[in-house]
Amino acid sequence: MLSEGEARKIVGVDGAERLVEIVEGAWQDHLDEGQSRGVRARASIVWDYMIKRADDVLVRGMEGVRRVELPGSAGYVLRERMFMRFKKHNREMFPKNYPTPVQIRLDRAGFLDGMPQLAHVTCGYILDKVEAGIEKIVLVRKVAGQVEWFIDLRELAAGVLAPVTPILPSLPGSGAAEIAALPSIARVAREEDGDGR
Repeated sequence: MLSEGEARKIVGVDGAERLVEIVEGAWQDHLDEGQSRGVRARASIVWDYMIKRADDVLVRGMEGVRRVELPGSAGYVLRERMFMRFKKHNREMFPKNYPTPVQIRLDRAGFLDGMPQLAHVTCGYILDKVEAGIEKIVLVRKVAGQVEWFIDLRELAAGVLAPVTPILPSLPGSGAAEIAALPSIARVAREEDGDGR
């Protein structure tokens, strides 16, 4: 439903830079508080900061992104092709989720109820082994309990555009032309900046 190549194209270098900024900034916001917390509380606080930053950086600062309210949560639609939620991930790339009925259905189907046209992905961080800092910032597509693909967002922000998961553009119906035609999310041009920054 959504290949790694399509996701890389939709996010693009600029979008990856913004996602890295959101996640790293949220982790730093947590550190700046200077409070010791348990693992679950810390993840919740960092998530709150990611959402606050995403509302500013993505929704107000990027074209092709809109926020969607969920019960007790929020997500972001990118170019009407994928639905992204922010999460902490474990070292195997799985997002940390409480197994609610909605989450169980999402894990099986790969999309949220009422949004079958939008592939679900998670964006977030993987902590180092001692959980002192962020080791990786990833975009992950998980379907039927398995990680279908992941993107290291720091690499994408640095310009690594080729997918790790092989695609076969020469096969009929492979979608290669669709991937090339997909627009990336982009910064909103602001009059005072002149260059959109």
